[in-house]
Amino acid sequence: MKNVLFAAAVCTFSFVLSAADVTLPAPEKKGGISLNEALNLRKTVRSYKADQLSAKQISQLFWSAFGVTRADGKRTAPTARNCQEITLYLLTAKGAWIYAPKKNQMVQVSSKDLRSVAGRYKAPAYIAIVSNRKLSGSTPRSLHFASMDVGYVSQNIYLAATAMKLGTCAIGQIVKPEVLERELKLTDSEKVLLVHSVGFPK
Repeated sequence: MKNVLFAAAVCTFSFVLSAADVTLPAPEKKGGISLNEALNLRKTVRSYKADQLSAKQISQLFWSAFGVTRADGKRTAPTARNCQEITLYLLTAKGAWIYAPKKNQMVQVSSKDLRSVAGRYKAPAYIAIVSNRKLSGSTPRSLHFASMDVGYVSQNIYLAATAMKLGTCAIGQIVKPEVLERELKLTDSEKVLLVHSVGFPK
C-alpha cells in the first residue's frame, strides 16, 4: 500500500513539472505544529537528500510564503502600503515556474535547470524571491521597505519548511543573478533579492 501511495505522489509531482500551467492542491490552513514549536525547531539546512518535493509540499510552501488568505487579496506576509511587490518562482531540475497565488497555480517560464545559477547547494528545489520596483517604488525608502518585505516572506518559508520537516537556507549571495533574471524573463524593474534552497535534510 505504501508503494502505491508513493507512486501516486511521484506521478502527481511529475505532472506538475511537465505542464505549463498547473493548479496545485489546496494548502492546509489549519492544524500542523504550533508556532512556538516551529520557532524552536527552525534552523538553516545546507545539505539535502535527492528526494523530490511533492505537489502538496510545494503548494504549502508557496502559500505559506506569500499566498492569498482573504477575499480582498491580502497575503500571508505583509508588504509596505500593501504593494504586494513580491513574486515567487520555483526552480527544479525540470525548469522554472512562477507562482500565481490567486489561482494557486504554477506557470512554467523556463524548461532549463536554473538551480546552479541560484545557489551552490545540491537541493531538489529553489525558491526565488523577486521584488518589483515598479510596484514598490524606487526611492531609497521604498527599496528599504521592499527589502523588509522580502524578509517577511523568507521567514514564512523557514517556518513552513520546519513544520513540514523540510530544510531550507536563505541565500543572498546568488551565484549568477543576471543569468537567473534573464532566464526567468524578468523586466527591468524586477530583481531577485533572495533565494531559498529547499529539500529533505540529510
